[in-house]
Amino acid sequence: MGKKAERKEKTGKDNEDDAKTAGFGSQDKPPLTAEDYHCTGNLEQDFTELCTRLGYTEIPKVMPRPRPPSTPASEKNVFADEADFTSDKDSQNGAGPTKDRYSYFRPSIRVELESEDGRSVREISIRGWKIDEKMMGIFAKCLPALPNLQKITLWNVGLTDGTFSSFMNVLQHCPSVKVISLEGNPLPDQSYHKLISDDLGLVHISLRNNQINDEGARLISQALQSLKITNKHLATLVLSYNHITDLGAGYIAQALRFNRSLLSLNLSSNQIGDQGALALSEVLGHFALKHIEIVQRRLLLLDKEAQEQPRSQATSRHTDVKSERPLSHHSNSATEKAEKLQAQKSKSSLSKKKEKETPKKEDKTTITNVASGASTVTIQTGPTKKEDPKTAKKQTSNSDHKITRVKTVKSATKRVPLPEQEQAEAPEVSNPLLEQAEFRDGKVFLPGNKVLINLNLSRNRVTEEGLRSFLAAMETQVRETKVTSGARTHTGLLRLSLGKNKFPAECSTFVQIQEIMVSRDPIYKSPRSSVDEQVM
Repeated sequence: MGKKAERKEKTGKDNEDDAKTAGFGSQDKPPLTAEDYHCTGNLEQDFTELCTRLGYTEIPKVMPRPRPPSTPASEKNVFADEADFTSDKDSQNGAGPTKDRYSYFRPSIRVELESEDGRSVREISIRGWKIDEKMMGIFAKCLPALPNLQKITLWNVGLTDGTFSSFMNVLQHCPSVKVISLEGNPLPDQSYHKLISDDLGLVHISLRNNQINDEGARLISQALQSLKITNKHLATLVLSYNHITDLGAGYIAQALRFNRSLLSLNLSSNQIGDQGALALSEVLGHFALKHIEIVQRRLLLLDKEAQEQPRSQATSRHTDVKSERPLSHHSNSATEKAEKLQAQKSKSSLSKKKEKETPKKEDKTTITNVASGASTVTIQTGPTKKEDPKTAKKQTSNSDHKITRVKTVKSATKRVPLPEQEQAEAPEVSNPLLEQAEFRDGKVFLPGNKVLINLNLSRNRVTEEGLRSFLAAMETQVRETKVTSGARTHTGLLRLSLGKNKFPAECSTFVQIQEIMVSRDPIYKSPRSSVDEQVM
């Protein structure tokens, strides 16, 4: 009995020693924290490690999206990758498909990879489970480590004003993200306008089904107007399935007056009526400037004239310098004549001692002129000695060398205005207020927004009265269509969606608009052309 007790004591001590060596029972080492972890760029590895360190028991899986087979004869099934969403062990143990049937509805992170490498995450999609502050902190550490991340989709994740501000901080550290889709996440403060910023540089923003009202539309309008003129990033804005009325449509139309970056605007499934349609259609055609806009236009014109005056003066100075340069080339003849006149006077008036002192003064003047880079050419002053023609030739050759030295310095010093000329040739982005205006009935009219090419107003409350305003706007755009070398280059809207509003489908105004838009749509193909292609 004593031997058995001794063996039990020894085994207990051995287990304690093994636990200490493995690090499980040691109190000296501090516990691992998420702040100490350095992300490797592999989202699955980093996300799992951070969740375990923060104490998560159920960790959402990071799963790649299924891809179609490379060839039709491939043995792999299209849905073979979906089997990866469930554990292979359960299938081997005979768990059956009923246990894994609902794996699709479990919290997960769908990713799209550019290659088989786990570090090449291109797109992240999270759907149907709530993201709290703790989980947003994990994303704030994982997502900036993904250099190829371009798109983030958060659908119905229960965002609040606090988690949305945290998400904005995450985007500040992800410059490669260009597409954001936040749908089904209503915010009380209507703060989605913060996504429209010069700092983020997003290209596509989708805010569908977020209960955005007229106040949210006003904030979005202000954000669009505050974008810099040089900012050409934001191209698509989706505001469908919200609560925007005529007032909110008027706010957005105000932003479209001078916004020249937005290419596509989706306002479908809202509460926009004829007044909102009239405000949007007015932007597409010629619109009259308000008093504040006229004052701002005049100030811009004055600034433009003030900027052009220094450039014109710089160019005039540059031409003056060019006109001065040929004089230096012809200065040899002038110096020779002056030297002859002064030599004739010196023969009768000055003595031999003065003739020896004058060359020293001439040497000093030439050195000072070369050092200072003066534009005048030094001329020999004082009498010259009677010497043989050989010595005279030597002196003239020396004087020529001095003059050439002065000329080289002049050409180097007068090339300063060249950078100004290069700056003048650089392309400049003009303000829409500086576009060519028309004056009619005491008002100033500017051409409408010709950058917007897609507008969707389907499933709203527009009647036939609102359709007439769009028809007038499209007719003005058709008249302004440029025809160059037999090929049409369309400007303005290329696609206008007005279906399922408060007017019958057989409305003549709607039929006319459809005929115009079919001729302008570059993607639409008539049935005849498709039949001809099949015959060919």
